[in-house]
Amino acid sequence: MTPFQWNFPTKLTYGEGRINEVGEIAKAYGKKAMVATYAKGGFLDPIIEKVEASLKAAGVDYVLFTGIEPNPRSQTIDKAIEQFNAEGCDLVIALGGGSVIDGSKYIAGCAYSGGSCWDYVVLGDREQRQYTGAYPIISIPTVSASGSECNAGGVLTNGETKEKSFSRSEYRFPKVAIVDPEILTSLPESITKDSCVDIFSHLIEHYLSSHAESEFADRQTEGMILCLKDNFDLILKDPKNTEVRGQLALCSIFGWSGIQALGRTGCIPMHSVEMPLSAIYDLPHGRGMTIVIPPYLELMADVLPARWAKLARRCFGVTEQDDAKAAKMLAPKVVEWLKATDSYLTLSDVNIPADQFEKMADDVVRMFKGPEPNTTPGPRPVTKDEIVKIFEMCK
Repeated sequence: MTPFQWNFPTKLTYGEGRINEVGEIAKAYGKKAMVATYAKGGFLDPIIEKVEASLKAAGVDYVLFTGIEPNPRSQTIDKAIEQFNAEGCDLVIALGGGSVIDGSKYIAGCAYSGGSCWDYVVLGDREQRQYTGAYPIISIPTVSASGSECNAGGVLTNGETKEKSFSRSEYRFPKVAIVDPEILTSLPESITKDSCVDIFSHLIEHYLSSHAESEFADRQTEGMILCLKDNFDLILKDPKNTEVRGQLALCSIFGWSGIQALGRTGCIPMHSVEMPLSAIYDLPHGRGMTIVIPPYLELMADVLPARWAKLARRCFGVTEQDDAKAAKMLAPKVVEWLKATDSYLTLSDVNIPADQFEKMADDVVRMFKGPEPNTTPGPRPVTKDEIVKIFEMCK
């Protein structure tokens, strides 16, 4: 195992109806909250009203900022930061999926530290601006996918340049995450499918990119993958089942919390390859990962065959004992699973043309530079040509 540091500072408040406690919880962290969420006019409207009612009952002043997009735009978040400061807010309540919670982390951090939110993201050789602190965040996830409600990371899209990147800061851990499975039952089936694949992508990234060994982390990851697979099947049959929603919520939270990578932290090549799909074409992130995962697993199977084989055997029923052969069986098994859950997609399914593959690959190696020219980090550096090949295999 490699040396590591890990903490989980977010207080996790779980249970049906617990969204009604947000007002009393907020009182401990600030006097005036910004409730950040998606645009009104959708399935979240009744939930927004519950949050407002709870804040009023607890005597917590608030302002409502609506209109955060999926793949949150830096331009939108900068407007929220400006309003946060103008209104004298001292707390952010993030109500939504990973996009809203990620955006809220930038609101809290940038309102405190200054500057535009885009100043803080990874962008090639550019030096990132560093946070000096952040206002408190309370997260209320409406989707189980990114685990953003309990971690310090966050993605952001520049709507003008069509770039998508990320940053991470210890200052941005939410203070409290209110996970109410009753809210999660309102999700449309398509978003549920995307979110389950998103959870899977988080679980396998470090597992398949680190050269270090940590049986503890492997077993944590494998257990969550098996739990995810079981409950993915169950939620498709019974979308209103709050027990199943709760299991998926825990897979989401702990699947991207760091506990799944203790002693063998790797990197995120699949996420890097997906970034231009959602940046340029505004594809939901989970849907983009659905497209990218199978060809990546196929193309890179010979890089760490023992790791690929281990995952194939422990989570996908492969019995082949030769590592090289078993490694090549992982991608077909994942495709089989995605098709069984009616989740499998290709680039042609979402109308992304082949003439953009070179540009998208250029964006990946420019923004997320690997140790060698024209590469991005992976279990070994992933070359631009290989990224193009992945896109070609996605057609």
